[in-house]
Amino acid sequence: MIKAPDDDNLILTPTVLSQQVGGYLMRELVTGRLRPGDRINEAELARRLGISRNPIREALNRLEERGLLVGAPHRGRFVRAMTKQDVDELFAFRIALEEFALRRALPRIDAREVDSFAKMVEAMEAAAQDGDEAKLTEIDLAFHLRICELSGNRRALAAYATIQSEVQMLIALADHRFESLHAAAADHWPIVDAFSLGDQARCEAALRAHIEDAWSRFAHEAEPSPAAEAGVEQAGS
Repeated sequence: MIKAPDDDNLILTPTVLSQQVGGYLMRELVTGRLRPGDRINEAELARRLGISRNPIREALNRLEERGLLVGAPHRGRFVRAMTKQDVDELFAFRIALEEFALRRALPRIDAREVDSFAKMVEAMEAAAQDGDEAKLTEIDLAFHLRICELSGNRRALAAYATIQSEVQMLIALADHRFESLHAAAADHWPIVDAFSLGDQARCEAALRAHIEDAWSRFAHEAEPSPAAEAGVEQAGS
C-alpha cells in the first residue's frame, strides 16, 4: 500500500490504483481545491502520491471523458470552466431526470420513507445550525439520490450518479450557492410535505421549484457561454 504524504484518507493499492487516483481528484474537484482553469500536472501528482504516471493518466482520461477536465494539445489537461450553457443544460436535464424518478418512486414512498426524508431535512437543519456546509451538502445530495434509488430504475440512478459530480463542483465553486444554510435546508420541507400527501402534481411542483431555485443562483454566477474550453484558454494565456 502507498499512502499520499499529505492526505491521510488516500490509500492506494496496486490493483485499483487508477480508480483511487480518480477518487482523489474528484475530492479535489468537488471541494473546490482544484479550480476552473487549473492545470493538472501529471509529474507533480505522481511525485506527491509516490506512484507512476500511468494510473494517473488513466484516471485523467476518465475524468476528461466525463467532461470534468478538458485537454489542450501540448499543454495537458485543465479543470473545466462551467459556463452558463453548461449550468442550463445540467439543470434542465436534472429536472427531467428527477421528475421521471419521482413519478416512479411515489408508490414506494410510504410513511416510513416520508419519515426518513424528514429526518434528512432535520439533519440538514442541524448542520446549518452548526455552520457545517459540507455536511449539509452531503445530506442534500443524499436526499435527491434517495428519490432516484426509490424509482427502481437503474438507468435513472446511473444518470444521477453521473451528474452528481458536476452538481458538487458547482456547489464548491459558487460564491453565493445558498441564500443561507438554514434556507438551503428548509427548502426541502415542501417536498417532504408533498410526499406525505402522496399528491403527484404537488410533489413534482415542489421538486421543480426547489431545483429551479438552485438553477437560478448557479446560472447567475456562471461564466458567459461561449465554450467550456474557455478555462483552458484562460489558463494558457
